[in-house]
Amino acid sequence: MATRQRRNSVLRHLALPICFLLIFGYFVFHALHGGYGVYAMGGMKARADALEADLLAFRIERQTEEHRIALFRRETLDPDMMDERARAYMNVAHPDELVIFTN
Repeated sequence: MATRQRRNSVLRHLALPICFLLIFGYFVFHALHGGYGVYAMGGMKARADALEADLLAFRIERQTEEHRIALFRRETLDPDMMDERARAYMNVAHPDELVIFTN
């Protein structure tokens, strides 16, 4: 029975470590440059800060509107304010009032 002898090749011993290095490099690259990578984190933080600022502005606007709505409750109804809003809504004025149009 004949056997074939193989020469010990350097590439044969380095094949497995090279494959692992390529796979490791793939994951490192995507950890840095991927959609949720280190470099994308700065953009996500900036967007989160902008959204937090928008949320704060919307909360302030909501509080303002809730306060204005609270003024129309029966217990705290202000007749002058009610008259002002009714005139603005219906676009009318008293005959003795002066109306100034602004554009």
